[in-house]
Amino acid sequence: MFQQFYDFVLGMIFGFLLAVPPGPMNALIAAEATRSPMHGTSVGLGAMTADGVLMVITYLFSKVLGHYVYYLYFVGFGVMAYLAVSILRSTFSSRNSGGKRSPLLNYVMGISMGLTNPYQVFWWLTAGLSFMSIFGIFSIAGLFLAILIWVFAFPYVVYVGKVYGGSRVDFAIKLVSAIGILAFAVYIFIYALSHFI
Repeated sequence: MFQQFYDFVLGMIFGFLLAVPPGPMNALIAAEATRSPMHGTSVGLGAMTADGVLMVITYLFSKVLGHYVYYLYFVGFGVMAYLAVSILRSTFSSRNSGGKRSPLLNYVMGISMGLTNPYQVFWWLTAGLSFMSIFGIFSIAGLFLAILIWVFAFPYVVYVGKVYGGSRVDFAIKLVSAIGILAFAVYIFIYALSHFI
């Protein structure tokens, strides 16, 4: 029971580390959230749905690979290390987009952006597969709960005008996220290496 709780909490931590850093999806969520929290949340829910679809595809893919899946862990390490470095180098831009899109259209936009984003697809086939295989289903439940909390909380915060609270907070969020993701990357690398030693 404790192990399942530990995996769930670990999944939540990792979910927040992935969801919080500035990136194209968060920029789109922020831009739509300036009109209403629901507009931003609907984009985030679309992106989360895309993650769910990619997770199922990845799970089925891992069953075909069998033992060779450990080779992909090394690729997952590279993807996560690259993500950590790119977070540190990224800048957040929340440009307000015009138009009268409905929340439903924003949801579809979030799904299509998630399913066609090469990084998101590649992440699930490499680092996501590694994370899922090592930590199990409870960690995945925690990961998706964290993303769900984020896609509701972040647009609300943007809407009320409290985005990041200044450059020091922005830097701290990026730094903590990058270090956390890099720690997961190193763990995956060591785990994969242990299967070949």
